[in-house]
Amino acid sequence: MAPVLQITDLSTHIQLTKSVVQAVGNVDLTIEPGEALGLVGESGCGKSMTGLSIMGLLPPGGAIVGGSIQLDGRELVGLSDAELRDIRGNDIAMIFQDPLTSLDPTKTIGYQVAEPVRLHTGASKAVSSRLSDSFNSLAACAGSVAWVVLIEHLA
Repeated sequence: MAPVLQITDLSTHIQLTKSVVQAVGNVDLTIEPGEALGLVGESGCGKSMTGLSIMGLLPPGGAIVGGSIQLDGRELVGLSDAELRDIRGNDIAMIFQDPLTSLDPTKTIGYQVAEPVRLHTGASKAVSSRLSDSFNSLAACAGSVAWVVLIEHLA
């Protein structure tokens, strides 16, 4: 059986004003069906940049300069933003280090949870609205417990 994720010789650089930083250097890894992988290392060693490279979410100035990233046999390096958007959330996702600080305080939690569900599944606005309302009610009653309950059931 083919690997779910195969990364070969991945290198990512970030162009700064006066220099280039090698954020990821020659990474190789394989994840087989049914396996899980945790990236562990000291601060600044490239764990997050490896994830961002896989997701195609590099910061300004960031670029994959070498290597291959294959998801279910499909090469991700070189895909357009639109093609990567179709893959993100449907086939691959990233849990950011501190997702609670990623929330937009001008929007309800329900909206922020329901929006990607609608965009990635094609759910109607009515379904998305019901999900948002349900989550907002659950979040108001259960606080942070609601995150665990709802997100676990959406996965």
